Amino acid sequence: MKLATKLLITIFLSTVFVIIITNLSFYHISKSFYKHQLQEGVENRLEAHTKVLALHSDVTTFDHVMMMEAGQEENSFVIFDQSLEVIQSSRPLTNEVIATYQDWIILHADQSKHTEFVETMEEHIPHAWSFTSFSSEEGVSGYLFLDQDTGSFEATRNNLLLLTFVIGFFTVCLAVMLSIYLSKRLSAPVKKAQLLTRKIALGDFEVDVPSSTSKDEVSELLTDISLMAKNLKEYRDERQRLFTNISHDLRTPLTYIKGYSSLLKDHQLEPTVVEEQSNVIYQEASRMEHLVNDLFQLMKYEEGEYQLEKERTNMYDFFAQLQAKIKLDLKAKQLHFNMHADSVDINVSIDQVQFERAIMNVLSNSIRHTDPGGQIEVTIFKEKKVCIIQISDDGSGIPKKDLHRIWERFYRVDASRSTKLGGSGLGLAITKEIIHLHKGEISVSSKIGEGATFLIKIPAE
Repeated sequence: MKLATKLLITIFLSTVFVIIITNLSFYHISKSFYKHQLQEGVENRLEAHTKVLALHSDVTTFDHVMMMEAGQEENSFVIFDQSLEVIQSSRPLTNEVIATYQDWIILHADQSKHTEFVETMEEHIPHAWSFTSFSSEEGVSGYLFLDQDTGSFEATRNNLLLLTFVIGFFTVCLAVMLSIYLSKRLSAPVKKAQLLTRKIALGDFEVDVPSSTSKDEVSELLTDISLMAKNLKEYRDERQRLFTNISHDLRTPLTYIKGYSSLLKDHQLEPTVVEEQSNVIYQEASRMEHLVNDLFQLMKYEEGEYQLEKERTNMYDFFAQLQAKIKLDLKAKQLHFNMHADSVDINVSIDQVQFERAIMNVLSNSIRHTDPGGQIEVTIFKEKKVCIIQISDDGSGIPKKDLHRIWERFYRVDASRSTKLGGSGLGLAITKEIIHLHKGEISVSSKIGEGATFLIKIPAE
């Protein structure tokens, strides 16, 4: 069953249910009110007659009282003597009816309540039966009995039911039209979402989601589907780039290895030439090994399978050791390295091997992209319980459009230049994952020609 049909049925049944409950409630409330008013009216009339008969209980008074009650429709008024014999009645009564009245009076004579609603007909609301005793100064005594029919309410009830039916009919019609409108309004974007998901399932991520000013759940669903399609497209494109880059980075060393090994195999070469070509083969094989190892390591980081072996580390001593390790690289490019620390007692809990790898990737990038005579600065300071490491250089810088992409695998700002300089495109992606494994964060800011600044934040003791 479609959503529009379900919505239509739900609204229709809900409307019918509300109408029925409302009408039944109104009917029972009005019925109770009518019965209460009727009971008060009957008792007040009997009380008024009792007061009159208490003063005068002659035939003339009986006739007068009977004449007043005879003018009332849908009732039977009876005056009984003390032995429950009929003195007068407002209409002719059968002996069976009189006996019923007498039995009821005898049954309720000793009770405080002398009014009761009695069922006298099927599919009819009860009659109001009430009696009261009277006694006069002349010594005459007896009972006044009133059987008040509720036929007037029956007519009112029928009118009410007719009115309810008419109102209910128009209400149901309105509900049906409203349901159809709402179902179309809701089902249209749902169908749109269905078509979009089918396109995505078939590999077409170029989905077009029309802009909407509404903020309902369906609009949010369409927006989320659009975002999902965008992310899937980025994932697909990234996977394609990954395969392209891997094949490219492996093809070059394989070409060298194949070419030089072929020369060694098919030609008699001088020992110096053999040594030179063997060295090229070894270097290219090592490059391939390094690339494959980086790929597997990055996969472990991203999947959260790598377990850090943390230990308490002094950041000042840690960077002093790194400075010694890159001393030759700095000297080769005549670069100046400066390190500043607010305190020599800044301690963190890190996996020294992995964290060194992350920092070395950043420092290697700075060395690679800084011209001879340039400068690299490392600043270490602590804010509350966070250790902040700032690594800056005055090298070539990173274009603004590439800042958010330098963390992607195999992404190079200048592919040809980075390859010549020895970059694989995996260093910063590995660095980011290592920093995240340490519950930290890394960011970068840069301007072309002014260098780049990497900011690393990790929890401190």
